[in-house]
Amino acid sequence: MNDFLTVASGIVPDVPEYISKVCNEIKPASLTLKTLTLNGVEPHRPPTVLKFHDSCYMNAIGLGNPGVRSLENIGKPCQLIVSIGGSSIDEIVKVAEIAKQYGTIIEVNLSSPNRKGFGESMARYTKEVAGAVKDIINDKPVFIKLGPWDETLQLAGKALEGGADGLTLINTLKGMKIDLNSFSPYLSYTTGGISGKCIHPLAVRIIHDVYREYEPEIIGIGGVFDWEDALELASVGAKIIGVGTAILDEGLSVLTEIRKGVNDFLSEKGLRFPDVIGRAVKK
Repeated sequence: MNDFLTVASGIVPDVPEYISKVCNEIKPASLTLKTLTLNGVEPHRPPTVLKFHDSCYMNAIGLGNPGVRSLENIGKPCQLIVSIGGSSIDEIVKVAEIAKQYGTIIEVNLSSPNRKGFGESMARYTKEVAGAVKDIINDKPVFIKLGPWDETLQLAGKALEGGADGLTLINTLKGMKIDLNSFSPYLSYTTGGISGKCIHPLAVRIIHDVYREYEPEIIGIGGVFDWEDALELASVGAKIIGVGTAILDEGLSVLTEIRKGVNDFLSEKGLRFPDVIGRAVKK
């Protein structure tokens, strides 16, 4: 890839014209699509998104998507990371069969906390899913997306044992907020995935631990709002940096600002981006 920034999954809507606009105007290394399943899934009913603190959100869209066949309408406006999911290994393999012709990387979502039977519900089969998807995709990278759990280090190892080419770290952290006027959860799904600045230190720690143990290829995601956040994730092992919640807060121009800040820092220090990757990890 010709850049180190990607748009994280779930940010850009499934609108072909808008996806093309983002690719052409912002020129990210890649754009990660919303997680696609074999058949369309209706999103949870509103409210599905809550901003509960500065640069911190909680959402429970519930993997709402039009189904993997919608890729026929999107085409390849730039390098795409196609995020896929399913409620069984068999479904995930069927989705991968269709998705593989569209993605530069196929990312398997085994970590969304917002739809029972999908995402994190499939994490127990991490090794088996990785192996089954690699069996049918041997000509491009397959990444497994994991969440911020106690067992993430072990699951990362299982993904790599199964044949995954890399890992996307981290997905959102399950949380809950209560409306004290009604004494009921703010979100219709009750719980939601926490994203934004508040999970950045968690992303740094998990990426650090996984990189120290395995040195895999990592797409690092979690609370990246500026160039310092991006370089922090790179310094603990991420080779590609995903930006998500910051786009909701500040718009797509934040990618240009982050890229400039990183390049200015590297120029000042006489470094290249690869020089930073894993530099903060003590073996």
